[in-house]
Amino acid sequence: MIPRQYIHNPLRIVSRMAFSSSAAMSSDNKTITSWPKLTLYGDLNMRPFRNVWMLEEIGFGYHHVNCKPWSKRAKAVHPLGKVPALLVEDDDNQQQFVVVESAAINTFLGDMTREIESNKRTHDDTINKPSRRLLVPPPATRLRAKYDSLTLFIMTELDFQALWIHRKHSDMKNVFGEAPIAVAEAKRQFDKALDAIELELNDESGYLLSSGFSACDILLSNCCFWAQQIGWLARSTSEDEPSSPVAGDTTMPKSLSPKLASYLAQCRRRKAFIKANELRKDQGKGKEHHRSKL
Repeated sequence: MIPRQYIHNPLRIVSRMAFSSSAAMSSDNKTITSWPKLTLYGDLNMRPFRNVWMLEEIGFGYHHVNCKPWSKRAKAVHPLGKVPALLVEDDDNQQQFVVVESAAINTFLGDMTREIESNKRTHDDTINKPSRRLLVPPPATRLRAKYDSLTLFIMTELDFQALWIHRKHSDMKNVFGEAPIAVAEAKRQFDKALDAIELELNDESGYLLSSGFSACDILLSNCCFWAQQIGWLARSTSEDEPSSPVAGDTTMPKSLSPKLASYLAQCRRRKAFIKANELRKDQGKGKEHHRSKL
């Protein structure tokens, strides 16, 4: 349980444990080598979907708590009441902490998966290969440098400077106010950024990295699906849900190249995506989700 005195600023959980003693500081620097208890907070119609998709890809148990931004539940685990937030309870190292931001959460999950799988192989000579897919490259490698570059590019150029501007000043204009000029510029930003990152799709793997599907593909495909929903990007197949552009919006969707259409289709076919999408729909029926460890 989160201590009552930290309920309004959960990041104090981290600072409390990091600075109260030298032992706590040592604990903060320890690598997690066995699976902790994971609780994801957030509405799966928003960015937390990316994290449930990642959790389903790695196949470890977690609990999902459905909550809207700025709700009491969200404020209990995020200093600004935003989502997603991942509560990590690591009994082995006697620590609990919160990870925020969808890209940071997925990178943390990927790094943790690699460390835990490596620890398992170290202590069990019969294990010859990882039992879970590794979706984040090891640090200090060329592949990791590309992964980090693409992840930050997607979050800054497609998400924050484009899609989020639309959400703030169109979908949530009653909160943030209308800004049609900013939204129009955000659409131009999205088009240019998407053209740039489409060039990064690897011809052999079919994904952003030469190693195959990774956590940055979750981010890119989710941004593309988001763009399709608001009418910024043309749809590729009948599998997509109906578009819901803002009333009166005459923005023309960006055409979808065959290469990008193929990429999005194969992302949609992934079992973890299908499962995450089912959970998103179940969420609307008031169901909470507990995933057992495989």
